[in-house]
Amino acid sequence: MARSQIPSEERVFSLVLALVASSGGLTKHELLSSVYGYADRYRRGAQPASLERQFERDKEQLRQLGIPVETIDSPGEPGNNQLARYRISKAALQVPTGLAFTDRELMMLRMAVLAWREGSLTDDARRAAMKVESLGRGRDPLSLGVSAGFGTSEPSAPALLAAIEAHQIAEFSYQLPQREVPLGRRVYPLQLHRFEGRWHLIAYDLDRDATRVFLLARISGQVVARERRPEEAARPGDAAALVERAVADMHQIQRDTQVLLRVQPGSRADARFSRDAAVVPVDDGSRVLQFGTVDLHELAALIAGYGAEAVVLDPPVLRDAVIALLRAVDTAHGGFPSAADQEGE
Repeated sequence: MARSQIPSEERVFSLVLALVASSGGLTKHELLSSVYGYADRYRRGAQPASLERQFERDKEQLRQLGIPVETIDSPGEPGNNQLARYRISKAALQVPTGLAFTDRELMMLRMAVLAWREGSLTDDARRAAMKVESLGRGRDPLSLGVSAGFGTSEPSAPALLAAIEAHQIAEFSYQLPQREVPLGRRVYPLQLHRFEGRWHLIAYDLDRDATRVFLLARISGQVVARERRPEEAARPGDAAALVERAVADMHQIQRDTQVLLRVQPGSRADARFSRDAAVVPVDDGSRVLQFGTVDLHELAALIAGYGAEAVVLDPPVLRDAVIALLRAVDTAHGGFPSAADQEGE
């Protein structure tokens, strides 16, 4: 599987399996050169610093799940991070004594996790999913298929999930880009879907009589769930088909909206955008990435946050949006060089 196709959850699961299986621990070099999700980038010549940053982010993610990664110093050179060994105590993933699963039961548990992939798992559920994977008898780490959603910090998510389960109508205020006042929305929520690292609500919009996708980050205020009134349309029957079509449309928009971004090699911007991008060969030896997006406004804000580390080459509308954001920062704080860097290209 190509680097851009490897979900982060599969990489983290593979990391857990490797660290649990090694009683003596593994060095960074051993992990990054052999564990699924790192090894492919290692073989392609990825910057060591970029791989190490990814490893540190994954360790922090495991810590948040209650699975600490132990660090064992080298006896000869304590404090040398390159010689230190990392492991996960089996006790951290210990299944209660007397509890055992057949291969069929493990398969069903994995299917249950998959069903929640685009939903929201509690911390306990995420730890349980990790434990299920650690029980995989003889499974090839390269074929890991469980990809549990690692939760969402969006405040509107719990109310929307409850409305989906209860087949209720959800009402909320939605803040569109470049509008001062949010718009009211009445929808039948169908599914929460994670796309491009952000959570979206796929819903049937009662006012527009059509399926629409809403970015959860743009939902403001409280979500109100209620039963359908007699005069309101019934919930659409084939919700699964509507969701499938909406997701397909998102993928098509992503394919049609291509971005060219020049990044500083080995920078934070390089690490962030390289994961889902193709490297475009250029004569001047700089690093140019190409990838698609469904939301130029959100992407502009993300790129602007990296300052001079990332410069938009195309499309012009995205470039202009980033420059406008950087100018606003420059106006507010003064002396911010990134707007000039973008304009000077």
